[in-house]
Formats: sequence, C-alpha cells, structure tokens
Amino acid sequence: MCQEYRVARLRPALGTLAGIEARAPSRRQAERALAAGYAALGRVEALLHPGRAGSDLARLNAAVAGRRIAVHPWTAELLRLSRELCLLSAGRFEPALPACGTVLQWLPVGPRSVHVRRAAHLDLGGIAKGFAVDRAVGALKDNSVTAGIVNAGGDLRTFGSASEVVYVRHPAEPTRTAGAVRLRERAMATSGVYFERRKYRGKYVGPILDGHTGQSACELISVTVAAAECMIADALTKLVFTLRGKAAGLLAQYRADALLLERNGTPSWMFHSPCDTRDQTRFD
Repeated sequence: MCQEYRVARLRPALGTLAGIEARAPSRRQAERALAAGYAALGRVEALLHPGRAGSDLARLNAAVAGRRIAVHPWTAELLRLSRELCLLSAGRFEPALPACGTVLQWLPVGPRSVHVRRAAHLDLGGIAKGFAVDRAVGALKDNSVTAGIVNAGGDLRTFGSASEVVYVRHPAEPTRTAGAVRLRERAMATSGVYFERRKYRGKYVGPILDGHTGQSACELISVTVAAAECMIADALTKLVFTLRGKAAGLLAQYRADALLLERNGTPSWMFHSPCDTRDQTRFD
C-alpha cells in the first residue's frame, strides 16, 4: 500500500481564515498543491473584489452601456451561474443588494468577455466565496492531491474517499453546535444571522434580502445547504432563506439538501433530491 502524506494549513484569505488540507503521494506534492490552492483563492479575490482597482468586477461596475469588457474566464463563468439562478428564481437571487435584475444587465459573450447591456453596480459576495472554494479544489486536483478539504470561513468542499464530519453552529449560541453533517465528495455552505440580526420597529431584520421584493428574510436564523459544488451551495442558502418550501424544486434541480434552523435553534425541515443519494449529505 502506497504511503499518503497529509498536510494542512490555515491562512488569511477572502476576508476570513481559510483552511486547506491535502493528501498526496509525497509531502512535496502536498505542499505544492497547498500553494496552488491558496493562489486560486487569491486569484478569485483579485478578480471579483468590487473595490479593488483593476479587478474584473470594478471594471464592469464602471463600464457604460453597450460596452464589451474582456474578463477572466472565471468571472464569465460566475456571471453565467448568477444569471441562471436569477432567472430560475424569478429574480429572487441577487448576489448583493442592488435593484432587482441587476445581474441580468451583464451578458457573458464567450468565455472571456461580457456585454454590458445597462450600466449597473454589482457585488458578487453572495456567491464568490463558494466559487473560490471550488477553484481551490480544482487546483488541488490538478496537483495530484488524492483527497482533501477547503474551508473558507464555513464555505467548504471535500473530495476523495474519506468523509468529513462538519458541525453547524447553534443560532442562539454560536459557541456550541446545533448538529453534525457528514460530507463525502460534497460541498456545504451556511448563511445565517448569528451576529448581524437587528430589531427594527418591533421586528427582527437581517442582512439577507429577497432579491425580488427587497424585504429582509428574517423568519429563519440559519440555512445550511449541501451540493456538489460550493458555489451552488453558497447561492442556494440565500434562496432557501427567502423561498423556504418554494425552493424545493431548485434544490432538487441541483441535487442539493438543505437544513433550516429557526430562531430557537430547532431544525425546521430538510430537502432531499430524488436523485441517487448514496454520496449525499446526511444530517445526523
């Protein structure tokens, strides 16, 4: 049996601490893969940071209507997915807080350019972190890693034969857990209002808004979604927050599962795709 080397690191990235673990045939390969994984995280941040001069997102936000802007293929890919989710959810998915339909004003044309239909300002923070995790996983696989995990502040993805137990924070008491999720060849993301919920005019409001109505999604305190890709899991958490049971079709379409926690921390319900679930998430 061949020896396998396991190397793990924790470094600042994407405005949080990102942990990467790699298992490879040699320590040198594992170390090289870790460097490539962190480089991928940094590359996504450089491309999609709305306030960084010269980033793809900053250039798109500054573009006038009718222009075609050259972008990195990763940027075009993420915009395609954002448009897809916006259309499938009847405008309820918006990556940030713009007017409804902002993401539809940018039309990817080919793999390296975007046509600006109307001047608009967008922040892809609601999906970019999950996308960055996926790109880091791709970098690890390209560097002979047989198994591993990338965890960027709760947006994470595992790959390889080994499973990982991931703990979900209790909404009312973030220092303890509300439950455990076992992942294998799966990604997971959580959106919650643990520290950001506020009371306004007698009602609780949170930072997650319905992209269609602009109203705060305040009934739930935490939504955890598992899917094949982290960018899908990341995006679907926002949709489940606003749509609740109406999101079942979207979850099934992307073969995703969801765990909803109410304000008191008890699980509300979960969805399971009717597709093959042998390698899907189990909510213990």
